[in-house]
Amino acid sequence: MRRLARAPAAALVAVALLVAACRSDPAPAAGVGGPDFSAVFASVAPAVVRVMAGRTDGDRFLAARFGSGFVWDLEDHIVTNDHVVGTAPALRVSFEPEVWWPVALVGRDASTDLALLRVDRSGASGPAPPGQALVWPAPPPHGDAASLRPGAWVAAIGNPHEMVRTISVGVVSATGRRGARLEGTPQYADFIQTDADLNPGSSGGPLVDGLGRVVGLSTAVMARAQGIAFATPIDQVETVVESLRTRGRFVRGFAGFTVRPVRIGAAADASLQRVYGALVQSVVPGGPAERAGLKGGDIVLKFGATKVEDSTLLPWLVAASPPGAVVEVRYARGTQRGVALLTVSEAP
Repeated sequence: MRRLARAPAAALVAVALLVAACRSDPAPAAGVGGPDFSAVFASVAPAVVRVMAGRTDGDRFLAARFGSGFVWDLEDHIVTNDHVVGTAPALRVSFEPEVWWPVALVGRDASTDLALLRVDRSGASGPAPPGQALVWPAPPPHGDAASLRPGAWVAAIGNPHEMVRTISVGVVSATGRRGARLEGTPQYADFIQTDADLNPGSSGGPLVDGLGRVVGLSTAVMARAQGIAFATPIDQVETVVESLRTRGRFVRGFAGFTVRPVRIGAAADASLQRVYGALVQSVVPGGPAERAGLKGGDIVLKFGATKVEDSTLLPWLVAASPPGAVVEVRYARGTQRGVALLTVSEAP
């Protein structure tokens, strides 16, 4: 009898615990809700500037376009998008609301949609006291765009619709996004795709990771879409900016071939286990590729240390190679494999 009396009580306790567990809120999964970017914003935002492109009319500055940019180094350089500055005869940047500083265009490159500016500290315009000194912000550190993975948290800081220093947070949607159908897409695009909100005026601002490191430069959005925005990876920005800083233009490498995608049939003919690489469509007579022994119909599998996953990647790998560099090119010619030493020349 005692055993029978105890059993219902134990069962009631178990049921009560089960009901309580069902009514309680489930513990959130790791990472759900996103990180707190307030410290990141406080650290990076002072280095984000408004960029204004236009012309002067006497003592007046007439703005035609607004965008964003960020401090690149301690030598008064600002980086932004080329489409922000365009061919405007006069440029200004603002670190503080309504205080504008004149800038000189160091160099621009439409093929990567990047531009490098240098601030003229000789004087500010706007309601700034005469002789006001510019306190130069620390440039934000650079991260590693290659280590980004879909789902990683990122934040875009910029000036959308002239709303000064706005932050939007999202995740990396994809990396290595090439061939996106965007109006005015740069010739060399290997974008970070993100769902962080970008709007007119955001272009040129930094895309940062959870540690406040710049991993990209906000570049474009897909029209008639929501949550599809693109940033240029910071390693590509570094390559172009260094050339703009030292030479005033982006000196691109030239290999002397044209390429197109590898189709399933061509991959099978070359005994590739999967479809990858870039199919050489033609070579320039006497150009670097022909001198290296490459021929039309070859499939470039590796350029230097980088595996060529698809044909849209190879043009950037070539462009980023300094003229005079000797690059090992691994290729397939039918079922045979070969290695060519290609000496990169300067793009005409």
